[in-house]
Amino acid sequence: MKVYSQTIEVPDYLCDRDDRLHTWAAIRLCQEVSELHSKATGIGYEAMREQNRIWIISRAYYIIYRRAKAFEKVMLSTWSRGNDGLFAFRDYRMESEAGETLLVGTTYWPLIDFATHKPVRLNDTLDGYDYESRAATARNTLDRLRLPDMSQPDGRMDTTANYSMIDHVGHVNNSEYVKLVFDSLMQTGYNLDCPYSLELNYNHETAPGDTLSVLRKQQDGAEWFQITNSRGLSVTAKVSAP
Repeated sequence: MKVYSQTIEVPDYLCDRDDRLHTWAAIRLCQEVSELHSKATGIGYEAMREQNRIWIISRAYYIIYRRAKAFEKVMLSTWSRGNDGLFAFRDYRMESEAGETLLVGTTYWPLIDFATHKPVRLNDTLDGYDYESRAATARNTLDRLRLPDMSQPDGRMDTTANYSMIDHVGHVNNSEYVKLVFDSLMQTGYNLDCPYSLELNYNHETAPGDTLSVLRKQQDGAEWFQITNSRGLSVTAKVSAP
């Protein structure tokens, strides 16, 4: 099964006050179809945990052309685009019933040893895997984000990694960082009705009860974000025009 697709009626509880799908919720839905596809092809969470391994997200790039409306039916598709031995590449596309592209994305996933947290080479796990070569975005390569100087940020927000943010791996789920990014971003009145891109690098996980600090800075036509925890730099992010 090269491509996994699922039709979803957007729940209103995943939408904002304007009845539009939250960006963090769109990314959470991408996670869900990722797991369903991985499970169907033998490399899902349970299968990997039996080998003491887990998939984690390292880098991500999304373009949101239009946020889906509450109760709108959309088609969300995902596929694996190959690997370089360290990262597995997974892409996404969300479309309306009329075929309008709402969201595209590409992500990098290393497979790590659950006990040591060290990366595992992908050759054996993905040997013979049925890849789909087409790319959802023009960003076939996701380089590490280079933040501007954040010593004098335009905004700061601190919060605690509470119970509701923790996933079954035992740390803050990647979509929760997207919530923090957009909670900070929307303090500026950013216009989410225009197409925008979101790029993230995930560096260090955050444990329950840890303090997260979100710094925001506008520079070069983009909004930049630095999220730190007690271990140091946790996530970097950038929101800009596509």
